[in-house]
Amino acid sequence: MLSLKASAQTSVWITDKLEVMMRSGPGNQYKNIKPLVSGTLLTTPNGNAETNGYTRVLTELGEEGWVTTRYLSQTPVANSQSDENLKALTRLQVENQHLAAELAALKSTGETAEKNNETLKAETARLNSEIIAIRQASANVLQIQNERDKLTEDKRSLVSELDMLKREKYALDTNNKQNWFLIGAAVLFGGIAIGVLLPRLSWRKKSSWETF
Repeated sequence: MLSLKASAQTSVWITDKLEVMMRSGPGNQYKNIKPLVSGTLLTTPNGNAETNGYTRVLTELGEEGWVTTRYLSQTPVANSQSDENLKALTRLQVENQHLAAELAALKSTGETAEKNNETLKAETARLNSEIIAIRQASANVLQIQNERDKLTEDKRSLVSELDMLKREKYALDTNNKQNWFLIGAAVLFGGIAIGVLLPRLSWRKKSSWETF
């Protein structure tokens, strides 16, 4: 006979008999509570021991009673094992479906990340091209600005030189005018002097002739 002396709660199953009667006490003289079919899961309370070939058990619904110990097994019977295997298979199938869905989601996420990465690479290349263009444009702007500054300085020099030439021309024109004025005055005074002296010279000459 099976002896159950463990102090912890233990799971046991009805063996592969057709039915086992659960009684209100450890003996045939006790009242029948209910028949238990093969594969029924029962538990034994803590510290329970065999009494008169019977074992005290509890059903999954909390019903308490006694069953013949020799009809108990600490391993599930074939039908129960098949049910457990079917449940385990169903559970594994569900888990496999979940894993497949997660894998598909991760794959989709990976493809999206790869596309985003390609997009970022293209955007980076575009920005680098723009930076290079901006740098070249900036260099051209600086060159143009330097040339403009140089032209501005050359213009200032030319303006200064032109002003100096204008002043020199003005001074030269002024000197020429003064010279022409002096020459005209000299000619005028010379003409006047000649006009005054000639009659006198003619008179003296005439007087000298009359003396002879």
